Amino acid sequence: MRILYPPSPRLKIHPTELKGYESSGKWVAQYKLNGTRNLVHVLPNGQVELFTRHGTPHKRFSLSESLRKEILSLNIQTGLEYWLDGELLDAKTVTPAYKHRIVLFDILFSGKYLFGVDQLSRLDLLRKICGNPCTLEPNLGLALQVTENLWMLETWEEGFVQHYERLLAQPEIEGLVLRQKISRLDTVGTRQYDAAWILRCRKPSRLYMF
Repeated sequence: MRILYPPSPRLKIHPTELKGYESSGKWVAQYKLNGTRNLVHVLPNGQVELFTRHGTPHKRFSLSESLRKEILSLNIQTGLEYWLDGELLDAKTVTPAYKHRIVLFDILFSGKYLFGVDQLSRLDLLRKICGNPCTLEPNLGLALQVTENLWMLETWEEGFVQHYERLLAQPEIEGLVLRQKISRLDTVGTRQYDAAWILRCRKPSRLYMF
């Protein structure tokens, strides 16, 4: 099985543009987390592997047996292969309670390549795999709690500005990512990382200004 390289935002937008994208009705929003891109690969034999967006193992994080069991406790079918897309809150994470959590936000493979499957359908599939979580993690509430160390990002169709501003001061949050509802996977499995149907709206920081 070859490495699946996840699509990433190609374009950036200014926070003042969020209302326009929301009013178009064509986009959904998720938090952009300050961590390391993380792909969860579940093999048909129950083995679990973690990769960065470049298809390499994490240098400063290794999969524990307890986290492996949490991943395998998801609603996945025995004997099928899965690639789940997300973020690892790692050494860059400031808040101790958030370190070493995996936060999922998309799915790329579920027994087959999900080429041609639109974003909303993939998010619905991910929610089912995660057991349709509805409770936010108990600290800042930046994601829905699936298991103790495995979370899933909320997805919003409205309130983009309010969500952008809610956790603006928190170092774990870099802003928002907008995903086009009708977008379909077509670059996964290549080294063409960028996707025009994903936009990033980052907050200003010492290293990033508009």
